[in-house]
Amino acid sequence: METEPSPGESRLQDGANAYQADPDEPLSEAVITAIADSEAIDSLELADEFGPLYDSIDPTALDSLFHATGDTGRSVGSVTFEYARYQVTVDQTGCVALVDLR
Repeated sequence: METEPSPGESRLQDGANAYQADPDEPLSEAVITAIADSEAIDSLELADEFGPLYDSIDPTALDSLFHATGDTGRSVGSVTFEYARYQVTVDQTGCVALVDLR
């Protein structure tokens, strides 16, 4: 039975590396952490190696996409984009799934 990874845990799942963000962790930071873990490099080196995240997606928009505001709950769904040789899918639960495009 498949279970969601606990916050901050990376694990291989169906050919994708999945990372579960902490509840208070911005999704843009979760993407950076997940890819840095997958590449076995420091998250600060990621932009030097692959360019900034904002070349692929607006980090502020990503962070606010599934953020609950006021009387409304979190949006439901996911967003997929390419960054650092990965197809990245982020959903409303904070799960970051990476598929290596190499």
